[in-house]
Amino acid sequence: MARPLTLRDVARAAGISTAQASMALNGTGRVAESTVERVRAAAQSLGYRPDQVARALRVGHGTDVGLVVRNLSNSYFLDVIRGMDEVCTEADSSLLIIDSNYDRDREQAAVERMSRARVTALALAPISGSTAVEWWGAHAPDVPLVLLNTAPRSGSITVGPDGSASVEQALGEFRRLGHRRVAFVGAPRKLQADTDRIDRFFELCAEWAIRGELIESRLTFATVSERVGAVLDDPGGPRAFLMNSDYTASAVYRAARERGLRIGRDISVIGHDSIPTSALFDPPMTTVHVDRQEVGRAAARALLALAAGGDARSRALPTRLVRGDSVALNRG
Repeated sequence: MARPLTLRDVARAAGISTAQASMALNGTGRVAESTVERVRAAAQSLGYRPDQVARALRVGHGTDVGLVVRNLSNSYFLDVIRGMDEVCTEADSSLLIIDSNYDRDREQAAVERMSRARVTALALAPISGSTAVEWWGAHAPDVPLVLLNTAPRSGSITVGPDGSASVEQALGEFRRLGHRRVAFVGAPRKLQADTDRIDRFFELCAEWAIRGELIESRLTFATVSERVGAVLDDPGGPRAFLMNSDYTASAVYRAARERGLRIGRDISVIGHDSIPTSALFDPPMTTVHVDRQEVGRAAARALLALAAGGDARSRALPTRLVRGDSVALNRG
């Protein structure tokens, strides 16, 4: 079966951007009349009709889709945004983005602002312990909500990496190379939404006779570097670190370098997300890969389907280990 025609096909046929094609067909923005005619001709020749989802979005609300993330410093979310924007653009929708920066008050203000903006649907990467999800359910019950990168939650649709599988892959690599003591570095428990990763970490540590520890830190580069650095200054501290992201894993490289320690020899670290720059580190970082843009695409598809009166389900995207040289062979 041939795939449905999209606005991108029309834009390609007309030789312009998708955004320009959208404005030409919708009569918005400043687009030359000759361009409008070219786009309409391309749409007619292809047999393109505006997405029914996009039309449904215009009933009672705007066409904007909201997104509230918790840490834009982490490039993981930039790729999620790219994926969401791709799907929203195809549906002639725009994406409104706010960063809560791991602050509950900012998160609450963000969802209230999204409600005032009358978004047609909202994706939220929540902070643990906040009331944003409950507030949305009480004040915007008819507006679809999808949660990103959080532990499965009763009554909510969630989209993100398979947290349990990713931890098993990473901790399994430490185990394979002989490590019997590993520290998980993540956000403070009171803020961490994807607690399934920590729970699985300690379950596997008990099962595999690994001494597991939790290092809680605000997830900024400087704070993680300082927090891990203090651990490295302790001769009795752990030397293998399972990180919540490649972004925070890069801070371990810095902390080690400042102390004359070598990653992959003296210190072992495994990241999460497999962002492109991780392969450029010295040594290349071992990490857990997830299709970050597909997380965004899956979330946007779910939101648009719900906004059009359809159904959507939670989705845990598969992960896989990408081996670099950042984990030492522990012969002890």
